[in-house]
Amino acid sequence: MSEQARLSHLFVLVSDLARTRAFYVDALGLQALMEENGYLRVGGAGGFHMGMEEGSPDQIGSAGIEIVIQVDDVDRRYQEMLAGGIAFDSAPADQPWGARHAWLHDPDGYRLSIFSAQTRG
Repeated sequence: MSEQARLSHLFVLVSDLARTRAFYVDALGLQALMEENGYLRVGGAGGFHMGMEEGSPDQIGSAGIEIVIQVDDVDRRYQEMLAGGIAFDSAPADQPWGARHAWLHDPDGYRLSIFSAQTRG
């Protein structure tokens, strides 16, 4: 093989694109990289991108997917999101693999984790 493949972005179907934009851009702090004709792509800081379009209810969600988003300070972002009315499944906690994670779900039930490097105490 002479060409290498690389991941471009994750694509998901959502029930309400405006509500999803508010969650990922306004609450989580990702950048809206592209918005046109019912399509939204988010990302930031040179990382992986996620594209979204509205779909029918039978096309939305997957129990086997987790969207993982790195933030500078998971504790601060957790507190900001809680204050903004976002519910979490767990508070930030140090993990054995060397990161500090908090888990939650987006408006369509996709599982997310926000994380940052563990603080050393």
